[in-house]
Formats: sequence, C-alpha cells, structure tokens
Amino acid sequence: MKVGIKEHSELSIQCERLVIRYLLNPKDTFGNLVANVQKLAGDKTLELLCDTLNGFLSYDSTYRLDRAYALRGMVLEKLERVDEAEISYSSSLLLNNHNKQARKNLIDLHMATGDLDKALMEVEKAVRIEGDRQERAYFLSVRKRIFEIKEMAKEEKNKVNPFKDLASRPGYALVTGHPKASSG
Repeated sequence: MKVGIKEHSELSIQCERLVIRYLLNPKDTFGNLVANVQKLAGDKTLELLCDTLNGFLSYDSTYRLDRAYALRGMVLEKLERVDEAEISYSSSLLLNNHNKQARKNLIDLHMATGDLDKALMEVEKAVRIEGDRQERAYFLSVRKRIFEIKEMAKEEKNKVNPFKDLASRPGYALVTGHPKASSG
C-alpha cells in the first residue's frame, strides 16, 4: 500500500496521538496500542510505531520518557532488532529504575537470547529495589528459574556419552557391523 506524503503525515499524527494516550494511561496495554495502530497502518504497524517513537524521543518531551523507551523496546523486539531493544529498555531503566515492565521485558529479552548472566544481573537489581512483596516474589521465582536453567546446562555439558569414545576407536564400525564399514 503506497501512501502519499499527506496521508503519511496524517497517519503519523494519529499514531502519535495513540502513543501519547498510551504513555499517559498506565493501564493501557501494548496489545491495545498495536491493535489501534494496526487499524490505521495495516501491515506497517510496527514500522510506523517505531518511526513515531523515534521522532517522539528525538525532541524534548515532558511525557513519560521511561515508558516511551520501554514501549520502543517492545516494538523493536517485535521487529527482531534485539540490540536496539536492549538499549531502549536500559534507557527506560536509567530514567526510572522502578519501571517494572521495562525490567521484566529486559530480563525476558536476555533469557530469550540465552544471556542468563545479564538476566540474572537484572533480576538481582529488581530484588534489591522492589518493595512490593508480590513483585519481589515474582523476581525471586525468575531468579530460581535462571539457576535451574544454568544447572541443567551444566549437567548436560558434563553428561558422559559412553558411545562417543567407542565411535572414535579403529575397528568400531567393523565390530558393530556399521553400514559404512569397509571390508578391505
């Protein structure tokens, strides 16, 4: 779908209004925002959101910048731009260290990319600063899960495979009747 400059400007303005409404209403969800922008932009939803947020963050704003950076991180993550998403989540946390959603998203991102050490570091920060018992319990359960994953990985790495050594020995294929064994 090709849009002219005028249509693109109108789309951008409408998208910016939706973003501002999202930023001002902590109960509004990312899913609702994406659905509303999708009504405007169709298959270019995430790109339009990303462009709008980049423009929004480039000028001095009094709106919830921490929430804007967290939102940008979610959009970038959906666009599979993981490194940029990590930077956005981190920027959000620099502005507001108590932004639970940004912290959770950053932890999930690190876990999804297999960077358990970074995930654990973020969990430890959350456990130290979180005053809410329920949130603290959540982060403690995530920490426990990370330790379990690390332990499973360690066990898998140290697992002994008795056939690994046998297969490398000369004559193994002949003794076992391996189909690739040559008689000669």
